Amino acid sequence: MVPVSNSVFAGTITQSTTATVNKVLSASADWVSIILDVTAVSGASASATFRVQWSMDGATFAEASPPDAFAPITAPVCVVERFTAKAPYWRAVCDLTGTEPSFTGSANSYG
Repeated sequence: MVPVSNSVFAGTITQSTTATVNKVLSASADWVSIILDVTAVSGASASATFRVQWSMDGATFAEASPPDAFAPITAPVCVVERFTAKAPYWRAVCDLTGTEPSFTGSANSYG
C-alpha cells in the first residue's frame, strides 16, 4: 500500500509557526515521514528548525525526548526524515532565527 501524502506547510514562512492542521495517524501507522523542500532562503543568519510535536488527544501537544526534528536549515535543500509514531496525533512546528528570515518551499507528510 502506498502512503497518502498530506500537505504540512506550503508557501513562505517569515516567522516561527505551528501547523494549523493536526494530523491523525491511522491505527496501524508506526511512523510518519516528512519531505521538506526548501526552495529559497533569505535574511541575515537565517535558520529554520522544523520539528514534530505529539498528542494523545489532538489538543495538548508536547515534544518527544529527544525532540523529533530536522537539522537546522540555512540554505535551499530537499530532505526527508522518518519519525517513529509516539501518539495518534502530531503537528509540525517551525522555529525561525536570524534577521528578517524568510523560507519558501513545502513540506508533505506520509504515514
